[in-house]
Amino acid sequence: MAIALVSGLLYEQVQRARDHEHFPQIGRSVDIGGRMLNIYCSGAGQPAVIFARGAPWMFYNTPKAMFENGAPRPGYGWVWIQRELAKSTTACWYDRAGSGWSDLGPYPRDSASQARDLHALLQGAGVPPPYVLVAEASAVLDAHVYAGIYPADVAGLVFVNGVHPDLLIDTHPGIRRLARFRGFIGHSQDAMAQVFNQIGLYRLGLPNRPAPAPPPKGMTSSEWNTIWHLTQSSKARSALMQDIASWEQSTAEARTAGSLGDRPLIVLSAENTAVASDYPSVWMELQTDLARLSARGRNVVLNESNGDLIYQAPDAVVEAARQAIADVRHQPGGLR
Repeated sequence: MAIALVSGLLYEQVQRARDHEHFPQIGRSVDIGGRMLNIYCSGAGQPAVIFARGAPWMFYNTPKAMFENGAPRPGYGWVWIQRELAKSTTACWYDRAGSGWSDLGPYPRDSASQARDLHALLQGAGVPPPYVLVAEASAVLDAHVYAGIYPADVAGLVFVNGVHPDLLIDTHPGIRRLARFRGFIGHSQDAMAQVFNQIGLYRLGLPNRPAPAPPPKGMTSSEWNTIWHLTQSSKARSALMQDIASWEQSTAEARTAGSLGDRPLIVLSAENTAVASDYPSVWMELQTDLARLSARGRNVVLNESNGDLIYQAPDAVVEAARQAIADVRHQPGGLR
């Protein structure tokens, strides 16, 4: 057993060194109190647009699919959208704890913890508020909670195929999935996630697949390969286990975060076949409910299949963010 553990540790360290060589960091590391989070900003102006990626694990029906496809995504996936918005304002993507080039964080990784991480990161990086938060998948929970904890920081929001806190309650498939994975989730605690990451077990279980071709709009093959590799990393699987184990706490925090007042809020939605196959109306009903968080919220339904709207409909994301920025700037005492 000891030999196997040592071998696993050595294997993981060698593979990490190779990862660093083949996929060098893009962005800069900011110390948020003994941990480093990665952020990349470009452009100038206010409000600053902050891009947050989440984890889509709750959209998959089996533990294998969740493990292979549901990990937190790297912030670098916003690269083309960021380039477009940086032409008119400050635009920043970041890697939440455990994704991309950021360190893993301590358990629990609930939405309040993610919000505090982001606040410390933006302060440390010298990115002043107000912000327009552009969040996708489960990061929508984090953005809502962030606005509740730091209301003066948030001027507007864009949700991209966002996860509603009641998603796994309001759908019968979700209830069945949650019941089926109760033991799986219960064993996803921080200690196991950290150990598996350190001894290479997650890496051994990852599929060895090339990035799907062609790259999404506006991305080079090199950028797309880097995003794909970071999404498939063993560290991201540790973060996935933490996310799943913190799900109940995160959704409870989002439910009590309160309304978004009259902030500009645009909810971009596309059909989610993982839910709609059994209950066609539930997904869109929940998306409409997200838009009700703000008196100025609206739901924009896109003609896209289930998938990652950042890659499938990047122009729509850019346009929604531009509209939110314009709304903020046109308010009394608006920004430039």
